[in-house]
Amino acid sequence: MIFTPYVDELEVINEIHKYNDWEYSLIRLTSTMLEKNNTDANAIFRDMLYKKNLVDYEKLIFGGKNGIKLSASFLFNDWTQEHIMNFYRVNNKRGDRRFSIYGISDIVKSGLIREGDLLYMTIVNQHLVVLNVTRNTPTNEILGEVFGINIINEALARLISKVRDIAKFGYHINEFRTGKPSPRDAGDTLEKLLGIKANNSQEADFEGLIEIKSKTSKTMDTLFTLRPRFEGTPVASYEPKDRSRVSVFARLYGYESDKHPEHKSLYITIGSEKVPQNSFGFFLYVNEEDRIIELKKVNHIGKFEVTAFWTFDELEKELHKKHKTTIWLDVKTKMIGETAAFKYESAEVSRSPQFSTFLSLIQSGAVTYDWRGYTTPSGPYSGKNHGNAWRIKNKMRSLLFGSMEKVDLI
Repeated sequence: MIFTPYVDELEVINEIHKYNDWEYSLIRLTSTMLEKNNTDANAIFRDMLYKKNLVDYEKLIFGGKNGIKLSASFLFNDWTQEHIMNFYRVNNKRGDRRFSIYGISDIVKSGLIREGDLLYMTIVNQHLVVLNVTRNTPTNEILGEVFGINIINEALARLISKVRDIAKFGYHINEFRTGKPSPRDAGDTLEKLLGIKANNSQEADFEGLIEIKSKTSKTMDTLFTLRPRFEGTPVASYEPKDRSRVSVFARLYGYESDKHPEHKSLYITIGSEKVPQNSFGFFLYVNEEDRIIELKKVNHIGKFEVTAFWTFDELEKELHKKHKTTIWLDVKTKMIGETAAFKYESAEVSRSPQFSTFLSLIQSGAVTYDWRGYTTPSGPYSGKNHGNAWRIKNKMRSLLFGSMEKVDLI
């Protein structure tokens, strides 16, 4: 279950993320959780424990006495409390995955937590850390002591200072071409002004820590590019060489176009089954059991077939690598003579993307996959792939990230 923070709670989370750049989980406390002291361990929390080799719920023997007990630091105001947490599976048919907090009644009696409070849980140096982001929130001094210095936060301060200087200058001439600008020019011009050299690295743009996204329109935001896998699909049957399979996809499923004569083109947006967003029968399907995202299509006999897929692990890794921290800039464009010029007007900083939210946004159609490319219909592959990308509706951006913060540039 995804728990949504209120505005004041989100402000606290934003502050925490100035110190913590690792994953976290949120749980909204109910009266049942507090009275019975048995809370559901949601998928995000379970994955977090598993990745740090602390708890593997799937290997636990049913029954509370067979659970794994770990110490956790609870941060309140200007002090911390240590409590034991028990992670276990209920002795019933389903083996429900739960956890309990030893001494929770004392914490409630002291007023440190109450029904309806939102708990933020993360792991620091193989140790569980729990914060109440609704009340009795920790001071910056405590956050600094527990999490240490955040190098991303220091890099962000340097970047924002540089971007502010650029923004105060006003309009900057397009560094790359005259005439109508391409969608990349505003971002490329900014990176040149920042002294960032153009490269094909998959790491974040600024010091390998912070991604920079510049937008001149209200089109969807590009999150990252990640080629799919094709094992066991018609594409793999057609082409044994994996490096050529992206071209094969356009060859098998593309169409003839006037823009690229004598080639097969495929320029489509692919959404969920309920909101496919294309007329070619393609849609995305979240296969939770196999932990993959399938790119499906109706075949010639009217059945759904998998044409490509991505694993959860690869997608999550790419999402966190590219967007651990991102600055999103809104850019105004005007022509100065025959050359475009860009003014960097406003910015937001996002942190800590939530992969479970990413999956739910695919299901709702808010996150889509764009296929952009063309190739020859037969023989040697000749054409171009424009970087097929995962994208998100800009109005939904704040839902994906655990933290969003507006930045004044001028």
